[in-house]
Amino acid sequence: MTLAVDLRTASVAAEWLTSRTFTFRVEDREKPLSNTFVFHPNGFVVGYHHANESYWELDAGGVNILSHNGITTCRMELAFSETGKPYLTGTFISPLPGHDVPGNRHFLFENDSDYHAGIQSFDVFDTLVARRCFNPLAVFVKVEGKLGIAGFATRRHHVEMSIFGRRSYGLDDIYDMLVAEGSLTERQAKVAKLVELEEEWETLMPIRQVIAFVNPHDIIISDMYLPRSFIEKVLREKCGLQNKLYLSNYGKHHRTIWPGIKEEYKLRAHFGDNPHADISSPAAFGIPGNLVTISKWDKTEEILHSAGLAPYAHAVRELRLQTFHRDVAVRNALFGQISLNIPLMILGAFWVRHLAADCGADRIMTASRDCNLFYELLSCDHFVRQGMPPASYVRISRTLCYSATEEYEAYLRSHFGRKTLLVDFVGTGRSLNHIVDHLDLRDQVKPCILVAEDPENVPGIPKMDALVYRDFFAYRIFIEALNASLEGSAVGTSVQDHLVTIEAQPNEYDEKMRRTIAEMRTAFFQFLPILNKVEPMQAGPSLELVQAAAGAMMGLLPRNALRLLSLAEAQGRNLRRGVAVVGAPAASV
Repeated sequence: MTLAVDLRTASVAAEWLTSRTFTFRVEDREKPLSNTFVFHPNGFVVGYHHANESYWELDAGGVNILSHNGITTCRMELAFSETGKPYLTGTFISPLPGHDVPGNRHFLFENDSDYHAGIQSFDVFDTLVARRCFNPLAVFVKVEGKLGIAGFATRRHHVEMSIFGRRSYGLDDIYDMLVAEGSLTERQAKVAKLVELEEEWETLMPIRQVIAFVNPHDIIISDMYLPRSFIEKVLREKCGLQNKLYLSNYGKHHRTIWPGIKEEYKLRAHFGDNPHADISSPAAFGIPGNLVTISKWDKTEEILHSAGLAPYAHAVRELRLQTFHRDVAVRNALFGQISLNIPLMILGAFWVRHLAADCGADRIMTASRDCNLFYELLSCDHFVRQGMPPASYVRISRTLCYSATEEYEAYLRSHFGRKTLLVDFVGTGRSLNHIVDHLDLRDQVKPCILVAEDPENVPGIPKMDALVYRDFFAYRIFIEALNASLEGSAVGTSVQDHLVTIEAQPNEYDEKMRRTIAEMRTAFFQFLPILNKVEPMQAGPSLELVQAAAGAMMGLLPRNALRLLSLAEAQGRNLRRGVAVVGAPAASV
């Protein structure tokens, strides 16, 4: 038996938490909120559903209960009953800003239920795996192109629909019917069937967040016509799962599979994407269903579609579905990077290309540190093939702009083209405009900002070309956090061996934020190979479409502010710490 606690250190053990079922009680309430509160090994709370109690993490000998936004709502510690039995207790903390009054005491008592040992079942397609092409009919279109048989996609779909819901069938049956009706020869059918399976294999990708819910003894149930061995290979090699597979045509749809499953297993939940087959059907047998919608387009992907950038929506979705992290704070930061920042940068790249074309720029200078990722995007193979002018990454800061030494002027000029765009990600534009005017560079350099302060809101700041205008002080902390760099801020220049060197102060972030930044950067660099497979759009959307889409995307930031709160708080600490260490010894870069 796993002990809850080392009596010498009084710390909670993860193995103890995840191998029991708890009763969840709140002080001054007679009835418990749940008798099936379970700690899933991958950090989820299951058996009880509430936004305030969605995740968990161990912390300094106790356990933090986290909201769906990843905010700690209760820090629970071990206590002992009069009989010496351990339980967990802590004070509720409202996740809403401004609600600092301590709440009721929360309690988790181990009970005798075996709910934690119950089996979960999972659908396969659009639950554990998704198609890159989104629409399954697109697979048939690609097969048609590879076969060179006109009308194949239409006939393939028509034949399957003619027997769907009327009889059991497999892939062999579909192709036998195509041969029987004269659409394919026997040889063509054999080739086409193998090409279809190859195409399915190439388009399928794992949905990591749902896979994280799967326990070793859970089962997989699919209504699917593809061969069993093929689906087992998908589960094994795409998802890393060895779980038992139950395969039928309509077992879930017609509710025939559940009686046998219930005789063999004690199911506590089923996960799937179909409201009928995966929710209503198991519910008729007392099995709770969890509707999985993650494979559908998210809001920013829909915005990219509306701007005429469908291939980029596909690329972002591909990265999103294949990304998961056990740590909730990191997972939320990855959400911000993938579903907010990368789409905004894609729009920013098209905006920069418009600006470069309008002013005849043959060079782009991107400003450190906020543009550390944007520079990589502009320089990637995909946007080079789009005709993006060469980009460079220049060390720049308020200190360097206002000092404007001869050495720093030489450093800047070394990055110039005949006409150069100087791009920052977020700001008021004061520093960029100061150095451009101070050094009389207006004929050579055009400063611009992706997310700029509207001069109508802050008197005295210059009007600049911007992708979108927003309240700098309200949005700055989130955008800077999503584009955080592990570099230190540039604070000075020196000449070493006749070459200019930029001096930087030490990086201000704490270790936890550095790890989060590293994970966000990893996700970004995983996106670039996906993006490089996208065919370039020589024309691209109009400037008006790009800016409208960017405005819509920025409108999503406030509603996700709580989800990104821990990231923003870390950036806030960094800004305060950065001010404190301005006088620290600088490093050469």
